[in-house]
Amino acid sequence: MVESKKPYELKAAIFYRVNPVKSSGDQGRWIEALKKLELVVAIDTQMSETAMLAHYVLPEHHYLERMDAISVVGDTVSLRQPVVEPLYNTRDCLQILQGLAKVVGNDKYFNFTMEQWNNALLEPTGWTVKHLREKGVMKVSATPPDYAVLPTSSGRAELVHKGFALSGGTEVVSWVPPKTQPEGDRLRLLHGHMAVHTNGYTQNVPALYARMPENDLWIHPSAAAARGIADGDLVEVANEYGVQRIRARVTEGIRPDCVWMCHGFGTMVPEQRLAYGKGAADGWFYPLMVTPVSGALGQGDATVTVRKVGEKA
Repeated sequence: MVESKKPYELKAAIFYRVNPVKSSGDQGRWIEALKKLELVVAIDTQMSETAMLAHYVLPEHHYLERMDAISVVGDTVSLRQPVVEPLYNTRDCLQILQGLAKVVGNDKYFNFTMEQWNNALLEPTGWTVKHLREKGVMKVSATPPDYAVLPTSSGRAELVHKGFALSGGTEVVSWVPPKTQPEGDRLRLLHGHMAVHTNGYTQNVPALYARMPENDLWIHPSAAAARGIADGDLVEVANEYGVQRIRARVTEGIRPDCVWMCHGFGTMVPEQRLAYGKGAADGWFYPLMVTPVSGALGQGDATVTVRKVGEKA
């Protein structure tokens, strides 16, 4: 919308605890798009790449400092509540939205506290936040679903669905091959996560940084040998969207035609003093693609070149 100005010109954006510049593919395109907006606001718990490009950053309480909406998983209900007093000049998201709503004259729609919100959610159970504070976690009686009649137009499991086609897919969900193929000296880039870190939010936490300060590039021994790469060498990963440098990890745990890196590293934010510039960001290499039907980001369709630029540290 920013680039095409269709169906209308977008002039402002508010990002709440998301960092699309780093996580949504084609980082360079995101950076240029945000520069064109008249107003960019970021609400976050730390300075991110997106917040760095914002005109205003509204700092939110950390999750240990705030009450969130109750969590329901299956038949289990739990409460996240503050365990420490807030540090520094921050607010929880509801307070931030209430302040913004008051300025534009819509504060009557936000005239409640998080405790009142949670009590309203809990009302059908007969419990209150007070009960959850005492118990921590509670179980609700759940009625098993009636699988004899499914909530579809036919009442049965539908392997053919017109709604899929109306959403840009096909009536029968089928395999769609990637647009790019690892031809020539190119390798398919894959990314994933490690148990040490949560997405791109914990790389600057000292205790977690000490366990995993940066990511590396998994590459198969045959692919590494063909490129003169040894374990621990500094390599340059590149394609038409971006260039990053990262240490190689030679392992048989990856296919010969693929490379893999952990998501969340390679931050460009100097305020994240520990994580700044450590490792590589996979977001530089993926095109900005939205998959049909689900609307999810297509972050698996990229090929890259890998070349050695330095010896093992």
